[in-house]
Amino acid sequence: LNRGASGTLIREESEPLVDVVEERNEVVVVAELPGVDKESISVSATENHLIISVETAQSRYHKEVELPTRVDPKSATASYKNGVLQVRLKKTTGELLFIE
Repeated sequence: LNRGASGTLIREESEPLVDVVEERNEVVVVAELPGVDKESISVSATENHLIISVETAQSRYHKEVELPTRVDPKSATASYKNGVLQVRLKKTTGELLFIE
């Protein structure tokens, strides 16, 4: 917490350290969230982005990650261990359209 110009307390928001790894069939996003309870983590996904948010009395994290390829947001699986969040998303296969 910091004091703003008016003397009010301002809670700072940090960006977690994030790595994005593109595997053969999946995109894996790894984020460092030290000292955070699993219940405080919110993860949402679209076909092109992953958003990680944490808000506790001690810390706030927010990160929007642009993914290297399109994914199926419904395929997302997440695990959290020792302050490291790992989210796996299956890549979508592009469909070819044939014009008659």
